[in-house]
Amino acid sequence: MKGLNKAYLIGNIGQDPEMRTTATGKQLVKLSLATPFARKVGDEWVETPDWHRLTCWDKTAEFIATNARKGDVLAVECAIRPRKWTDKDNVVHYEIDLVVDRVLWLNGKHRGASGAEGTRHVPPAGGRSPAMTEAESEQIPF
Repeated sequence: MKGLNKAYLIGNIGQDPEMRTTATGKQLVKLSLATPFARKVGDEWVETPDWHRLTCWDKTAEFIATNARKGDVLAVECAIRPRKWTDKDNVVHYEIDLVVDRVLWLNGKHRGASGAEGTRHVPPAGGRSPAMTEAESEQIPF
């Protein structure tokens, strides 16, 4: 049986991303993405953000670290990866990691190498599916 392990989010970046390098030399960026959540309190609707912790690797990490800034609106496609680790006090921790496969800037604030702003589709990591051209990504109706 085949399955699906994906999360799709649209939201604002919470802080400027910073590139890190693992002990094995892989490039890594962790960033927070805020998505809106509305709930009714009495007669009023109150909006509060839900925060999602995203992990980007290799070329996607490099691209995000170079171009993304706090407040940018992104649409991301992520793989959901559970993680388990034991800290120095022998306490077991569990976390759900959202590993970014694809990114699409939605607010037109992408800063390319030329410094010009525009919408940009970031190809998926590992070449698992064909990348859209910039012209194709601008034709998406959202």
